[in-house]
Amino acid sequence: MNNCTQPLPQDPDAAFTTVARVTHVDVHLLERWLTGWSLARGLPPPRHHGGGLVVDVGWPDQLRRHVFVDAGCALRECAAQIHAPCVYLKAAVDPDRLRLALPAHWQIEAARYLMLHRTTMGAPGALPAGYFASIGAHYGASVIRVVDAAGQAAAIGRVVVHGTTAVFDRIETFAPHQRQGLGSALMAALDALAQQGGVSERLLVATEAGRALYLALGWRVLAPYSTAVLATR
Repeated sequence: MNNCTQPLPQDPDAAFTTVARVTHVDVHLLERWLTGWSLARGLPPPRHHGGGLVVDVGWPDQLRRHVFVDAGCALRECAAQIHAPCVYLKAAVDPDRLRLALPAHWQIEAARYLMLHRTTMGAPGALPAGYFASIGAHYGASVIRVVDAAGQAAAIGRVVVHGTTAVFDRIETFAPHQRQGLGSALMAALDALAQQGGVSERLLVATEAGRALYLALGWRVLAPYSTAVLATR
C-alpha cells in the first residue's frame, strides 16, 4: 500500500548532528557521482527514473541501484514496487531517516558520507620507504596500486574523470599497512591524475573509518549517504 501521504516525523536525523544537512546535494550532483561510479565498473550510465536515478547493475548480488536525493515520496513509491532481493535503494539521508521511510523488511546498512573537495590536495609526497606504486586502468578508471617490498598489495584506489568532475572510488589501505601515511599519499597521487583532466569538483562516498582521513585532507561532508536492501530469502 502506498503510504506517501503519511509524513515522516519532523526531525528523524536529529541524532546525526555531526553531519551537515542535505543542503548542497541535488539530483545533478548525484548523477555526476553515480556516473563516475558506473564508469569505474564498466556499467551503463545512470538514467532518470521515478524522481531519482537508476543504474542497471546486473550483478548476481546487485541487480539495480536506485538513488534519491531524499527519503520522500519518490523513494517510498519505488520501494513499494520492489519485491525481489538484490535491488538497492540509496539516498542522501542518514540511516535513521531511511529506516523510518521504509517497511521493516528492508535492511539498512551502515552509514556512509557523500563528500566534496573543490581544490587540489597538493603535490603527491613520496611513499614511505619500502613501498612502490604503479598506475593502470580498469574500465573507465585510473587505478593506483601500492605494494610493499615483497610485492604484496598494500593499498589501492581509483579515480574517474568525466567532464569537470573526478570521482574517487574504492580507496583502501590493507590492514597490515595502515597508519603509515599510505592513504594520504595515495589520495594525493590520485588527485594528481584528476588535475591532468582539469577537474573543478571531486566527489567520493566514505565509510565511517575513511571519513576522518578525508576530512584531514580538506574534504567536507555534503550529506550522509545511506543504503537499504531487501534481505535475501
